[in-house]
Amino acid sequence: MVIRYIVFMLVTLSTVTLIITDGLCSSLSDLLTTLYGGNGIPVTRVFEKQDTSGNIVDVETTVQVPFDSFQEIQTLNSELNTGKGSFPVSSTGGGFTFQYDSKLEVFTRTTDSLGPIFAERASTLGKGKLNFGFSYTYIHFSTLEGEDLHHLTSVVLLDEKQKNKNLLQMEFDVDVESNLFSFYGTYGITDRWDISILVPVLQVQLDIDSTARILNQTRKKGVTGEILGYSFDSRNMISDSVSGASTGLGDIFLRNKYQLVTSKWVDFTSALDIKLQTGDEDEFLGTGRTSVKPFLIFSKNINHITPHLNVGYEFNSGSDGEDRVVYAAGADYAFSRGNNYFSFALDIIGNHKIEQRDIGNDIVDFSIGFKWSPRLGTLVYANVLTPLNEDGIRADWVPTVGYELNF
Repeated sequence: MVIRYIVFMLVTLSTVTLIITDGLCSSLSDLLTTLYGGNGIPVTRVFEKQDTSGNIVDVETTVQVPFDSFQEIQTLNSELNTGKGSFPVSSTGGGFTFQYDSKLEVFTRTTDSLGPIFAERASTLGKGKLNFGFSYTYIHFSTLEGEDLHHLTSVVLLDEKQKNKNLLQMEFDVDVESNLFSFYGTYGITDRWDISILVPVLQVQLDIDSTARILNQTRKKGVTGEILGYSFDSRNMISDSVSGASTGLGDIFLRNKYQLVTSKWVDFTSALDIKLQTGDEDEFLGTGRTSVKPFLIFSKNINHITPHLNVGYEFNSGSDGEDRVVYAAGADYAFSRGNNYFSFALDIIGNHKIEQRDIGNDIVDFSIGFKWSPRLGTLVYANVLTPLNEDGIRADWVPTVGYELNF
C-alpha cells in the first residue's frame, strides 16, 4: 500500500509539472526592466538652437529615462526579487498522532484534534508511523505596500527648470500569480522524534502592462535655446507590455522535530527547519538562499481545544538583512460525528525582519482552516490566509486545499 502511494505521488508530481510548463520565458527576475526595449523610456526632447548661420532651428534628440528614476519600479522589482520563491509552508506533522501501547500491543491516538494547517503542535507522529500529504496553494498578489498592483503610478521630472511641467508619468498593471503544489511526508523515528520533507513544485506567471505619458507638456518656442518640451514622437503617450512564466522545483524543506516535555500543563517540542537552495532564483522558483530555522513549539489539548504557539529565528545565508523572527499562535477545536472527525483551526502567523528595510519588514497573516477525516488515517483540509497588515507584496487571500494519508 505504501509503495503504491509513493508511486502515485511521483506520477502525479511529474504530470503536474508537464501540464503547467507552457509559456516559459528566459528570466522572470529581469522581466520588468525589458519594457520599452530594456534601455529606459525613450522620450523625444525638443529645443531650439542657433545653427552656424545664426538661424534659430528646432532640434530633436531622444532621451532614455532610466527605470531607476522611478521609485515605484525599484520597489516593485526589489520586492519581487527579494521575496521570489517564498511560499507558506503547511504543517508536516500529520493529522493523526499515535503512541504504541506495549500492554495492548496496539497504537492508540494521543490527540483528539487533527491539528492546525500552517502551524505546528507539540505532539509527534508516533514510532514507526508514516504520513504522506499533498496540498495545492494559489497565490495571486494584489497589493504592494497597500497600493493596488493593477494601478501603480510613478512620476518623475524631465526638466528641473520647469518643475510644474514636463512630468513623465508611468502607470503599471502588474499581475503576479503562483500555483504551488506541495508533496510532503513525515516518519516517526521514535514516539518523540519525527523527521519530515516537503517538496514544492511552483508555476509562476508574471504579466506587466505599462503606459507612459507626458504631463503638462509644452511646445512653446523659445529664443534663447531653452527646452521647449518632451513627447513620444509627437504623441502624448506610449504603451508596452511583457509576459513570462516559469515552472519547476522550488526550495525543498527538511524538518527535524523532537518532543522534550509532556506534562499536565503543557507539551514542549523543539524543531529545526532547513530550506535548501533547490529552486531557480532567477525564475522566482527559489529564494536563492539557504535558511536554517530553529523554533520551539508549545501546545496542550484542553477539552477538545488545543492552543499552540510556535516561536523561532530564521537564519538566511548569503543575504543581507533577511534574518527574521517567525511566529504562529492560535488554537484548533476538535469534534466528531460517528466515525467522522473534524477540526477548526485559527492562527495568527507572522515574521519580523531583524534589520529593518524600506519594505516587507513585518508580515502578519490570519489563518482559518478546516480538517475532516472520514475514516482513521485519511483526511482532507482547506485553509485561507488573509493579510492583517499592508507591508510587502501581498495577496488578498491565499487558499489551500490538501489531502493526507497516515500508515
